[in-house]
Amino acid sequence: MKVNFVSNLYPSDDFPYKGTFVKNIYEGFNSIGCKTHLIKLKDGNVNSFFKLINYLSFYLEMFFAALKANEREVFYVHYASHSSLGLLIASLFKSKKKLRIITNVHGSDVLPSNQSLFSKIKVLLSQKIVERSELVVAPSYFFQSILIKEFKVKEKKILVSPSGGVDASIFNSSCLEKEKKYTFGYVGRLEESKGIFDLLEAYKHLYVQNPDINLLIIGSGSMESRVQSFANEIDGVTMLGGKTQKELSEFYPLIKFLVFPSKARESLGLIPIEAMMCGVPVICSMTGATSEYIHSGMQSISFLPGDQEGLNSVMLESISMLSDEYIELSNLAVATANNYSSEKVISNLLTSFTSTIK
Repeated sequence: MKVNFVSNLYPSDDFPYKGTFVKNIYEGFNSIGCKTHLIKLKDGNVNSFFKLINYLSFYLEMFFAALKANEREVFYVHYASHSSLGLLIASLFKSKKKLRIITNVHGSDVLPSNQSLFSKIKVLLSQKIVERSELVVAPSYFFQSILIKEFKVKEKKILVSPSGGVDASIFNSSCLEKEKKYTFGYVGRLEESKGIFDLLEAYKHLYVQNPDINLLIIGSGSMESRVQSFANEIDGVTMLGGKTQKELSEFYPLIKFLVFPSKARESLGLIPIEAMMCGVPVICSMTGATSEYIHSGMQSISFLPGDQEGLNSVMLESISMLSDEYIELSNLAVATANNYSSEKVISNLLTSFTSTIK
């Protein structure tokens, strides 16, 4: 079996943190002997005209690859709303048995951020490629329920697989004894929906009575300049841009608590799992799929999405935590995250592909 990976997001020199998990699965398949081919969007140009040209080239490449494909090839599509058009056109010329498609759906593929025409078109494209797919990969059981309810996908057609998992050779608890340089940390997109401003407000409120605390922010996004302006008004905030996985693995052990304040319906959320694998407890909003790995003792420092007072309360509780309580949460974090090891996840994923493409 040959697996053709199709994705509009894939790490590059200019954007090393975009579509990282697609690369992880691709390289994981290669490492266990699967024959693969990568069809990706050329990255690095923000000019609208050249971006359009790059997308046309991307769609043409997958279209012609699909026309030439045999029955032992499968097209494994990521970010369906942006990466499926060439395959959908090719499917008009080839039967389902001669054009094998597996689709891995993600957040905005199914859960649009707004009701604009563009968002509706994205969801329609996702729906069409899901209907045409032999297998649909969902990153969580939460997302499986969304597919069943809103896309009317049959449960037997859905495989739950957590986005390639987390690479334990990069993210691990080997640095648990490292000095905690930052009280709180935030890693992720700097967007309103990710709750970054809720975190800044909570930190600002907490800092007044606890001037020895600090906050590390790692990431980029459309709200970056606004976040920077807010952070400049508060002492103890350090802002860094986006980081590669290797770089993140060096920062996680320096953080005492990761804060994941998202208000979006998270399809999974690999960032909290990465931190947990490094032994970092997560102060997490219970949104979307996060309840699948934030459980037992970790729920004591969780809160409802958008609940500013709840976030303030658990952050205050966390800085008052006794050493024994912290160690217990840290051990729980590692034990939970180990269930998401990429070695296990990718092996199971390929086994499912092999049984589907007969």
